[in-house]
Amino acid sequence: MASRKTNFQNQKLSVDDVTLVDFRDSDSEDLFEVADVFCDFLAEAMRRKFMVYAQPMMSGPKTEFQVYDRNTQSVRQFLNFCSYNYLGYSYHPEVMQAVKDTIDVFGTGAVSAPLFSGYSYLIQQLEEAVAELKGKEAAVVFSTGYVTNLGVLSALLHPGDIAVLDILSHASISDGVRLGGADIKVFAHNNPQHLEKVLKGLKGKRVMVCVEGVYSMDGDTANLPEIIPICKKYGAKILVDEAHASLIFGEKGGGVAEHFGLEDQVDIAIGTFSKSFGAIGGFAAGSENLMTYLRMYANSYVFSCAMAPHTAAGILKVMELFKRDGSEREKLWENTHYMHAHLKEAGLDIAETKSQVVPVMAGSDLRLREISTRIQAKGLSTGVVAYPAVSKNKARMRLSVSSKHTKEQMDRCVSIIKEVFDSMEGWEPGQNEE
Repeated sequence: MASRKTNFQNQKLSVDDVTLVDFRDSDSEDLFEVADVFCDFLAEAMRRKFMVYAQPMMSGPKTEFQVYDRNTQSVRQFLNFCSYNYLGYSYHPEVMQAVKDTIDVFGTGAVSAPLFSGYSYLIQQLEEAVAELKGKEAAVVFSTGYVTNLGVLSALLHPGDIAVLDILSHASISDGVRLGGADIKVFAHNNPQHLEKVLKGLKGKRVMVCVEGVYSMDGDTANLPEIIPICKKYGAKILVDEAHASLIFGEKGGGVAEHFGLEDQVDIAIGTFSKSFGAIGGFAAGSENLMTYLRMYANSYVFSCAMAPHTAAGILKVMELFKRDGSEREKLWENTHYMHAHLKEAGLDIAETKSQVVPVMAGSDLRLREISTRIQAKGLSTGVVAYPAVSKNKARMRLSVSSKHTKEQMDRCVSIIKEVFDSMEGWEPGQNEE
């Protein structure tokens, strides 16, 4: 259904008739009309208790936390399986103390762009530490992971160039390519044969192949041992986004490229500090010359405020702790394997995940709405992922496993999901409307 307001005239707008797909593009003559229609839809979704996004956290991202539940208009305790705090570092006492001590010296923010007065010696130390972690000559720290891909790709790719993306690549990758004006080609997920077929047709073009180390919605890992040789064969540069893999994969935590022993074959390593590091920010790592160029030509770096010094101090402390004691990662992998096994035993579809990112496939967006509402009512908070984050009819819950989860918490999570999925047998859209 197109998202023109006239389509809904003299009709009762119901969440059973439309999904987010319908509001993605509008051909209305009025540029803002789609927003009015969407807000009608959203009001109905909230009345029907389907709006589970953006509910305010009232405590930190521990394995159980306080959330303001708009459906009950109260603060409730939730079991937390939606945080990226994979190793629990965001509330580690030494990390918090490092942040507090740095605030006493630097205040609350950098309050300047990195090329001016925003570049602190702590950021310099962090870039050196990241370069070592990734096995690269140099690194550049950005304000977020999203703007890292935006800045890197738009600085390097221009009209006439080609970016070849795994079809499941993160939105920040495709957005960065489009911002630079390059063309986009896609290849079937993790399919080296299809990648080669695409690259064969691009002779004479400057090409960048972009993949993720761990895919953020499916939890599987990039097939780098087969993908990288094909890139080299056709002279394509390769960018690997290790957002969900850093500190998780590889002997020293460098990510999936290190896990496969291919760090030196990757041209640009991208990552974020908002997952395993428990903070915020992003980074690119590569050759010294390339990183120097990006400092001057990646607009999302040049024209953004620099990372706050206390954030850099906290991340540096995380890296120190990680080197000192690898037990948190060991515990994470123990918990990850436990969750994979128990979800499968419960008859739930977790796709091909091989990581702490665990999808539980739900089917259609409409079905996921009802599932997420029932799960929230039972006190479980998960990622609720529908279009456009994933393809149509591939909606899913996304579980984020942490080293801090107990077996009792994981068992409760699986039990709640299993109970809700069983309760959905025979369900049809609209049958629960009040």
